[in-house]
Amino acid sequence: MPVTKRTPHYGSPKELLEYILDEKHNEEKVGAVSSINCNTETALQEFRDVQKKFNMKGNRVAYHIIQSFSPKDNITEEQANEIGKRLCEELYPNYQCVISTHIDKGHLHNHIAINAINLDGKKLGDRLTNEKEGLYGLSDTSDKIASEYGCYIMPRKTYLNSKDKDYYYQYKEQTWKEKIKDDLESLLPKCNTMEELLDELSIMGYEIKRGKNISVKCSGMERFARISTIDIKFSNQNLYSFFKKQNNIKLLSIKTTQSEFNSLLLTKANESKIAIEKSQLSTEGKKYNQYQKTKYQEVKRFYQLKQQLEYLDKYNIKSFMDIDIEIENKRSEIKSRNIVLKKNKEKVNKIVKITEKAQDYIRLYKVYEYAMSYKEQDPKYIFPKEVEIFLNLQEELQIKSIDEAKNLIKSSRTERITINKMKKEILDLQRELNHLDTIKEEKLSNSNLFIHSIKFGGNHIDYKLSKDDTFCVILPYTKEKVYIPKKYTAFNEKYQYYTLYLVDDKEYELFNENNEKVKNISGIELENYVMEKKKEIDKMYS
Repeated sequence: MPVTKRTPHYGSPKELLEYILDEKHNEEKVGAVSSINCNTETALQEFRDVQKKFNMKGNRVAYHIIQSFSPKDNITEEQANEIGKRLCEELYPNYQCVISTHIDKGHLHNHIAINAINLDGKKLGDRLTNEKEGLYGLSDTSDKIASEYGCYIMPRKTYLNSKDKDYYYQYKEQTWKEKIKDDLESLLPKCNTMEELLDELSIMGYEIKRGKNISVKCSGMERFARISTIDIKFSNQNLYSFFKKQNNIKLLSIKTTQSEFNSLLLTKANESKIAIEKSQLSTEGKKYNQYQKTKYQEVKRFYQLKQQLEYLDKYNIKSFMDIDIEIENKRSEIKSRNIVLKKNKEKVNKIVKITEKAQDYIRLYKVYEYAMSYKEQDPKYIFPKEVEIFLNLQEELQIKSIDEAKNLIKSSRTERITINKMKKEILDLQRELNHLDTIKEEKLSNSNLFIHSIKFGGNHIDYKLSKDDTFCVILPYTKEKVYIPKKYTAFNEKYQYYTLYLVDDKEYELFNENNEKVKNISGIELENYVMEKKKEIDKMYS
């Protein structure tokens, strides 16, 4: 990021032009020289002619721009001069400008003289609010052009004096999107499905909200961010397109023995397989007449059914009781692993924070290096807040180099691998549990015993009042509660809701918000009660 300064020049443009063009007057070595709307050799007279033509008043006769490059920017003096000239052509196309590149101070820098009045008699705007001719326009345009030549551009972030949010927090707030984008781009080539991508993000420490729009939250973030707003290529549609399989897919065969318990699943899986194979013979290959789904969705459906059949074989599930026992086993395993993870939460958080801060130190090192080089050029140069953040991280981590930061990250590698392995195990168990729950939901839905049901979100479960074998469910649209055996509930992973299955003539105890018993109510009455409450609320908001 070239450092830019612009100051008015008073009296006569002669001194300014001599200073930037003549080594005798400036004690600096002059390199490449160029100009616009005038000749470098006759610039003084041409400046005066325009000023005289429009009877320019006042003693502000020219402007002096200094555009300094860092020694770390790998550009030639000709390129530096070209950047200065392009800057003038974009910002001051109708003004007379002389661009002189000086090469003697260990770093390239341009001196630019601009006539205070243009060829149409308009004086140069000098207010900050002038988007083009003001100082902000100068800095922004300089950065934009210099970046095309490979120059490093210092970050532009906003920092406020706040009691609640220090500068580091504000830095993180403004770089989370960059981090999320970097993580997504690094993970995409390694994943084969959307589910794998979300699992990997979860292992990295992200909280995930699935659904129509995928949102994520990393350590320190207050709110979830939709990944589609970070970059449109991360929209659900574009991600599904990315993961879409090639037109001809070799489907793995289903190796399972048909039984009374798995027959419906097996039939669906074989139908799905036939539909996919038929579509591969079609020139369209976009939709299936039978399912009206995209090929990707149908392939995904096939592998989900295949996975469910494999779980039934893996755990030798032959009955509803078998699947219910296995679901409870999975819940118990997940709970025990989460307890271990929770016990190590403080240690985990400390490792994550140190690693993250060491990574931020490495990211900010370049800003620090460039800022120091600009300070050497100009003692009045004001360090960006990122330098203060960098120095604070250096003190907090007690390190002095990138190598030491890398060693910090490396030293926590074993612990991070162990933590991530545990998270992966929990995710795998949860995936198995979700598949088994899906099978259970279908079995309960097709049972002649349960003809009434209530759907509810996970936020309707009062976990404090729930027990190992019972859910305390706050009924949707009400404040009342019921206690239901977990074996009569099923979770739908796709739509993220639970279904509570009710026996028609069985009586259930209804409790108020204070957990006081209100009355006994039958299964059909309970379903009707919730539906009536829903109608009341719908009517209220219609």
